[in-house]
Amino acid sequence: MSAAPLYDIKNKLQVTCQNCSLTSLCIPRGLAREDIEQISRIVNRKKTLQRGEHLFHKGDKFRGILAIKGGTAKTTTYDSQGNEYVTGFWLPGELLGFDALAGDRHKYSAIALETLSYCELPADQLDELCQRVPNLLRELFRHASARLDGETEQAILNKQPAEERVAAFLLNLSDRLKERGFSAVEFRLSLNRQEIGNFLGLALETVSRTLRGFQDEGLIAVQHKDVHILDLEGLRTVCSHRD
Repeated sequence: MSAAPLYDIKNKLQVTCQNCSLTSLCIPRGLAREDIEQISRIVNRKKTLQRGEHLFHKGDKFRGILAIKGGTAKTTTYDSQGNEYVTGFWLPGELLGFDALAGDRHKYSAIALETLSYCELPADQLDELCQRVPNLLRELFRHASARLDGETEQAILNKQPAEERVAAFLLNLSDRLKERGFSAVEFRLSLNRQEIGNFLGLALETVSRTLRGFQDEGLIAVQHKDVHILDLEGLRTVCSHRD
């Protein structure tokens, strides 16, 4: 059976207010329309960045919680020799900025991987919004906790063989896209192979070789940065002995 065609979905990764993570902080909580409208006025609406531009730099003062509306971003830090370490990647509808809540300064940099748009919940109005939405603080903790869980899982994953790391990376991306209402099996890798390897603790050649191996096994089809997962269960089987 021939593989389904790959599609360029770069411009399809856009979220509306109905499936945005900022919306999940308030609208499902049974607020009256006028309350929602008040909160809507607090949120700084859509801003646009180009590839390579920063949402914030490491050391910047915390200015608010950011929600990506379209496009993708990576978070990075650097060692004393200036070597970059990719610490995460972010999709439409996801929140970032929690790293600065405790110390009021960002611990990493966030960089657009392509044309990116985002909304901002300003730091100087968080207290006011928490008063208007009693469950807001709990929801913020939930989002922050989920991200910490992901970082813990990634630390464990990076001790596993290369095949498991790459399979888990693809499955994680698939699950997150599905949660946001996008295709779980056809997507574009906004991170290049070197960045994926950096994130997973693998050499560029290892990432490329592993993706080719998955393609030869009929698990995925790859065309440049476009990925079509042909066998989700097969990828899960690659990761199964970690459970």
